Amino acid sequence: MSSPLRPLLAALLTGLLVLASTVPAAAHAGLVDSNPERRSSLETLPAEIRLTFNEEMNRPSYVTLSAPDGSTVVEGEGTIEGNDVVQMIADDPGLAGTYRVDYRVVSADGHPVAGALEFEVTSGETVEAGTIDRLTDSSAWWIALVAVPWIVLLAFLVLRRRRRVSS
Repeated sequence: MSSPLRPLLAALLTGLLVLASTVPAAAHAGLVDSNPERRSSLETLPAEIRLTFNEEMNRPSYVTLSAPDGSTVVEGEGTIEGNDVVQMIADDPGLAGTYRVDYRVVSADGHPVAGALEFEVTSGETVEAGTIDRLTDSSAWWIALVAVPWIVLLAFLVLRRRRRVSS
């Protein structure tokens, strides 16, 4: 392989290794199950939202449910039952469409855990979509935030070395 291509190949390989190594830490709590399940389809709105985590949860544990029209159906502190956070739903708005659950809880070790999930309700009045922000996978952004500085640093070092060699 020619000499000018080696640094570029090394930088690309290093960048790929950095991207592959940016996985979430396994030591923190995470959502392992929910009722209703993520992306599920239900005929009616359930009486409660149940979020199950891989370790015990502590207070505060905030859960918000947004209806298809953007209105907030429930919000506030959920009940802690070991690894579960339960939020009761008192008022069914009677709307069909996508509902969004947003949560922010605190694990037993004190780390905050936040996230969101969506599910569909098939019966009820259909309305124009409200102001619910659609879910996106933020993993790519985190990878970019971690990997890009490393790739820029490696490119800088390669270019600096090339300048020294050419001088």
